[in-house]
Amino acid sequence: MRTALAAVGVALGALLGACQATVPVAPAVPSVGVTPAGPFVDDARTLFDGCIPVPDSATSRMYRCGALSVWLHEQPGLSEAQAVESGRARVHARLGPALTEARGALPLAGQPHPALRFEQCSGANGGAPCPVGGYVTAATPSAGRVRQLGCVVRDDVRAGLGRCLELFAYLATRGNPEGDTLSQSSLVTPPYLPWRVLYMPEGCELADSTTRAGRIRCAAATFSWSVFQPVQPGAAQVERWRDRSVEELRDALPGAGPVEVRDCYVEGLATRCLRFTAPAPDGGGDVQVWAGGVDRRGWGLFAACSLPASESFPFPTACNGVFAPR
Repeated sequence: MRTALAAVGVALGALLGACQATVPVAPAVPSVGVTPAGPFVDDARTLFDGCIPVPDSATSRMYRCGALSVWLHEQPGLSEAQAVESGRARVHARLGPALTEARGALPLAGQPHPALRFEQCSGANGGAPCPVGGYVTAATPSAGRVRQLGCVVRDDVRAGLGRCLELFAYLATRGNPEGDTLSQSSLVTPPYLPWRVLYMPEGCELADSTTRAGRIRCAAATFSWSVFQPVQPGAAQVERWRDRSVEELRDALPGAGPVEVRDCYVEGLATRCLRFTAPAPDGGGDVQVWAGGVDRRGWGLFAACSLPASESFPFPTACNGVFAPR
């Protein structure tokens, strides 16, 4: 079971990070978001409008933009071809190996870069366009800095692939649209929400930690969070953040079950959580994932807690008391 749950953490997109950085690193940009949907820097606001950050890892970022998911992963020490292969493995973990693949090149910043285009088709497609497709590519913005880029599109694949290329053009040269440096050394420790410090259980690892988002990974649980400000009046914005983030988490876990709506508390506030179960990649047992979002004094919070499907309350210590049933 412990091995299975550790593998699930990988399926959720988190790469193991250092447990703690020696010295907290100041964020590159303010922690307050500059758009209603996310804390994007000035030159990324229009392009990333409607995209929602989902916690990933200290060296990578994932964004859910409607039916499209895009990521960037800093991979120094690899060649561009090796980064594409690493991205291919990530796609297979998400969609399975039964894909139609074509290798070629994509022009980024005026230069060709190795790329892989993939599609996932059902046997009953009857010649219709495949419902899932995407790209993996890599770029080298400066010597020794290889940046993997990936995109998975559902539904209107042709239009989505066009948007992938637009986002790639930004990510290849400018990097993280939130402005933060992506590296293990930039982990902010101890991890915290704007209103309290979070607890790191012994034996767990801090896979990501910035002023806006983070992930704590343990053998039997994973806890992730995102915060944003300002929050628009009403619950619609927080619910959209929650729903898009859950879509991303489910897509990253092949075989995930339907989403259930449950009454719950998040940070002591009564709300409605989304819950689903998914099989562990190695067949070691199912996990359950709880996710919720609340407006806490003008701060929007999205949080998710995964634990063995066989366990009931209370939630694991790693989830820091954010969730409670009602």
